[in-house]
Amino acid sequence: MSKPEESSASKSIALSFYTFLSRVLGLFRDHYMAVSFGTGWIASAFSVAYRLPNMFRNLLAEGTLSQSFMPLYSESGKFSEEEAQIMAGSVLSFLFFLLTLFVALFLLFAPFLLPYLVGGTKDYSDLVIELSFILFFLIMTASLSSIFMAISNSKNRFFIPSLSPIVLNLSYLFIFIFVFRFVEGGLERVKVLSVGIVCGGILQLLIQVVYVKKLGSMPRINFNWRHPAIAKIFKLMLPAVIGGGFYQISLLVDIFLANYIQNHNPGLGAVVSLDYSQRLVQFPTGIIGVALATTTLPAVLNSVRKNETALVPAQLTEVLGFCLYLTLPSALGLAILGKSIIDSIYFGGKWDFSSTETTILPLLFYSLAVPFFSINKVLTSSYYAFQDTKTPLKVNLISFSLSILLSLILMNFLKHAGLAVSSGLASLLTTTLLIMHFPRHGIRIEFRIIIVKIFRMAFPLLLLSAWLVLIQFYLYKSLLDYFYSFGLSHANASRAILSVGMIPAMLLYFGTSYLLGLDDLKIVLNKFRRK
Repeated sequence: MSKPEESSASKSIALSFYTFLSRVLGLFRDHYMAVSFGTGWIASAFSVAYRLPNMFRNLLAEGTLSQSFMPLYSESGKFSEEEAQIMAGSVLSFLFFLLTLFVALFLLFAPFLLPYLVGGTKDYSDLVIELSFILFFLIMTASLSSIFMAISNSKNRFFIPSLSPIVLNLSYLFIFIFVFRFVEGGLERVKVLSVGIVCGGILQLLIQVVYVKKLGSMPRINFNWRHPAIAKIFKLMLPAVIGGGFYQISLLVDIFLANYIQNHNPGLGAVVSLDYSQRLVQFPTGIIGVALATTTLPAVLNSVRKNETALVPAQLTEVLGFCLYLTLPSALGLAILGKSIIDSIYFGGKWDFSSTETTILPLLFYSLAVPFFSINKVLTSSYYAFQDTKTPLKVNLISFSLSILLSLILMNFLKHAGLAVSSGLASLLTTTLLIMHFPRHGIRIEFRIIIVKIFRMAFPLLLLSAWLVLIQFYLYKSLLDYFYSFGLSHANASRAILSVGMIPAMLLYFGTSYLLGLDDLKIVLNKFRRK
């Protein structure tokens, strides 16, 4: 008897573990960033300069480009491996040409456009331009890496592609720990850091190339830009990049609006506090949402290729239920323990109590949307399996427009926290519209099953929330004084409180899930047993 194929949810557990290491390293990266630069103008300049290439990195390396490429690469592979390699080589050469042109245009026009976008003093805008010139080359490495990652994923090889962000985070940490000791001054340090990040991006690309070559699937580089697949691929890519990019573009717009708020509220630190709250929310979203989306696409593709679309509703229902099982407690944890989480990771050096207070409210509003951010990644990935990139494009255009409108209104009342509110509401609308349009592909998600799962999760979630509220709002001051009495710093005392809050909360949640026999916990336990 053949070994049964693992479900998408089960496969995503393994990928989540691989991704978890990257996110943990990301927390260390953010800690060193916070204590080194705080929320001052140098940190704000770096956040703005990094946002553009990072937007493309998230857009291309973490989904849209690779998800658009995979169905067509898989289709070419039906004829022969050689045909797939030739097609991939044509795409890579054409993509490299477009990226080179794009970077050149940015370098040409950035000195004239960025000062109007960022405002502030001349020193501030000059630093944003200088750092942008260095960091923008990340677009080249991230985009090319995404093609090689897609090739690996299409062959159900997820481990090495998941190492890509780990390499970038290690490049950060190398600079912070080993290089900064030889560099004095904030300005020089932030420039050295930017160069180190680009070197990390180059290393990312080399690792993916070597692995694909080891798999025997190395693209055969050619300049046949009239290859029949080119037009079809970029026809799919363009709306996919635009549609999938609306979320990333909305984050970019948030940063520029936060920059406007900061310029009119000196000392607020709106740019950095919004940036760091987004990064905290991306911790569960990146582990859960990206992992589920990455493993769902091959599964749905396989069903579509075999004309077994009747299996897709059950696959999506399982994945969405599992996504909620993991993201709902994550959202509650971020919302309730926000202050302790921020102080545990960022406090110290140039990050003080006022920096924490500036960050709490945006984190609260972003955290409530964690389930929707993750679900949207899964739903969008499923549309790509049907080679439908237009529906996500239209949906994201509507949500993006709503987000901008709400941001312009709410920023007058909640300042930068209003940007987080608008982003959360827009993500809820995206989820709703994507689900509503699934019947066009003959897919009807079994909401009855999902609703039953949510009701069964209610008691574990209630226990988890009750414990977190007790720790953060009733015992926080007493616990802080208690840990101070042992000579702990504020950051270490916050970490101790966070442990007292999180560990029992997780035991309560998973323990009651076990007693209630929740199927989603069984997926996790079965994966551990196989390991």
